[in-house]
Amino acid sequence: MDLKNKPKELWDRNPYGKVPVIVDGNVVVYESAIINEYLDEKYPQIPLMPKDLGLRSRARIWIDFCNTRLQAAGGDVAHGNDPEKAKEKVRQHLATLDREMANREYIVGEYSLADTTFIPFFTRQQRYGVSIDDSIPHVKRWMERLLARPTVRATL
Repeated sequence: MDLKNKPKELWDRNPYGKVPVIVDGNVVVYESAIINEYLDEKYPQIPLMPKDLGLRSRARIWIDFCNTRLQAAGGDVAHGNDPEKAKEKVRQHLATLDREMANREYIVGEYSLADTTFIPFFTRQQRYGVSIDDSIPHVKRWMERLLARPTVRATL
């Protein structure tokens, strides 16, 4: 799809004019985090949200952190008015994430939607002017672990 010349069909399904959009029968769902939760609930045999309500809320907090802070700052690096200021915000957010990932394999315990939410950022890090390196070792190990998962590798 040419995102600079979005088709009417996209606008008809998503008033934000953004991708992704899924159509499941007569159900139309847009916004990545909402699509992920929809799919998690539709296919409960492969749960990606913790059953524990406290952990589930933590997963949602980190999903929000990724979408409203890290990805937003990354978007400002690529498309904003002050890319250097945005790069600094990205670095600050990654430092916060690195502290959180100390002594953790996944962000809320078991692999979850919170982890999957960060994968697109990790695959686009060069676009956002950052490098996930030894300066943020916990994030680096987590990213490598996520990108090495067979289901993730198959999509790269």
